[in-house]
Parts: sequence; structure tokens; C-alpha cells
Amino acid sequence: MKLSVFYDHIQEAARQNNRSLEEICNLVKSYGIDAVEMDADCYAPEEAMIKELLDKAGLQVSCMYGFFDFGHEDSEEVKDRQIHSFLSMAHRAGASRVLVIPGFLNEQEMGSASIEYQECVQSMKAAVTRMCAYAKPLGIAVGMEDFDALEAPFATTAQLLSFVQEIAELSCTFDTGNFLYSGEDVMEAYTACKPYIGYVHCKDRTFEVHAGETPKLTTDGQAMYAIPVGSGCIPMKEIVTDLLKSGYDDTFAIEHFGAVDQLAYMKQSAEWLLGLRTEVLGKSN
Repeated sequence: MKLSVFYDHIQEAARQNNRSLEEICNLVKSYGIDAVEMDADCYAPEEAMIKELLDKAGLQVSCMYGFFDFGHEDSEEVKDRQIHSFLSMAHRAGASRVLVIPGFLNEQEMGSASIEYQECVQSMKAAVTRMCAYAKPLGIAVGMEDFDALEAPFATTAQLLSFVQEIAELSCTFDTGNFLYSGEDVMEAYTACKPYIGYVHCKDRTFEVHAGETPKLTTDGQAMYAIPVGSGCIPMKEIVTDLLKSGYDDTFAIEHFGAVDQLAYMKQSAEWLLGLRTEVLGKSN
């Protein structure tokens, strides 16, 4: 089992605990976490500094994620330039995977039966297809996740699979906590997405109020809060166990944006995942 955590959580933990990024990186490494999920917009202006910081701590960039507006950018030349810049930076960072968030719908495009919706989504799909083609010679795999936003035309199982099934080289980055946002059953989503899963975000959720946290509201207005992996309402044990038994040997990315104590959450999440690995596969794995 390989574990990673979002670099954003490391930054937030440093602020929350008034400690240096170097200290937090070293602690994260001591928890059994070997890599980070890196926001391209964060990495770009501080590439040399972040790379040195991670190298010193023995941490790698497992996956780099980037936000685009492929549905509204008319120029194919501009899209290709953005794609090449993104992939080149991910390659320099040593990432073997990228997560693409290809854009969001505007108010006029929200109806899935509208021409505007279809044109926007097709433009996104065309750009993601080219990204996959450009990434392949670099040894980089491209994934998309079930992004938790109404404006994302890839938030639900059906929406995400419409991308993944149509684009041959695109895999599913399965985010365990995001289907709850859309009111879907995560185990049903997991079963449907399983043949296409190339990467996993371990995000648990709770409806118990956490003072000091800003909740994420579901589409029907319920407030969800961050919680360490394995201690919330998502069937994390069932999903991770099935993945391990099915031979999944890539990374489990720990994710809990908005946590009130990122350092403690990272430690607890890593301990739970590593403990489950031992329970499922034995100590030698």
C-alpha cells in the first residue's frame, strides 16, 4: 500500500500548529506517508522550493491536479499550450499521474438536455482526449474524479463514466466521499466505477457538527464535515478491503480538506489505512 496526502493539508497543518513546512513534512513521512497530491497552481510559482522541501523529507509527488476551462476556451492552440505546460510541470515533479478538472458549467449550461450543455461537455472531452494522448509518451496516466460541485458535469457516477468510457486512455480517480454530495450510494458507485479505477482518494465524511469547520453542503442541503479516514459514515473498510483483495497496488490518497487539525487527521488516517492493510494482506505486505 502506498499512501499520499494533499500538500494543501501539509501547508494548513503548518499554519495550524505554527510549525515549519519542513517539520510537518518530516512528521508526515514518519506516519508512513510517502507522497503528496500537488495542486499545479500551488506548485508553479514555487517549483524549486517545493521540490527541494519534498526531496529533503523523502516525499514524492504522486499526482498533480489542475483546473482548466476547456468548455469555454475557444482556441485549440491555447488549450494545447495549457495542457503541455501542465504535463511538463508534472513530469518535472516526478508525478506518474495527473488529475484533470476540465472545467465547470455556467448558469446557461446547467440543463443536461440543452445544446449549450452538450457543446460545453464535448469541448471538455475533446481536450481531455488530447491530454491523454500527450501524457502517454511521458509515462503519465490521466484521471478524472467525481468532483463535488453542481457545476461539474462529472459529479455523478453516470456523468463521470460518460468521460471515462468514451476516452480510452482516461481512468477514474475514485473519490470515496464525493458521491455522497450528489446523494448517491457510494457502494453502487464503486461497483459501477471499479473496472475503470486507476487511483483512489480516501475521503471520509460525517454529518456530526465540527466546531470551527466550514461544512460542505450536499445537493439537498445537508452539512458534511471532514473526518479522519475510517471514522466517518463512508464504508471505507469495505471499499479499501475490496480494492486490496482485487490487487489494487497504486496509491491511496488521504484527503480531508477543511479539517480543524490536519496533522492529527493525517496521522490517524495513515494509521487506520496501514492497520487495515495488515489486517487484509498480512504484515509482510
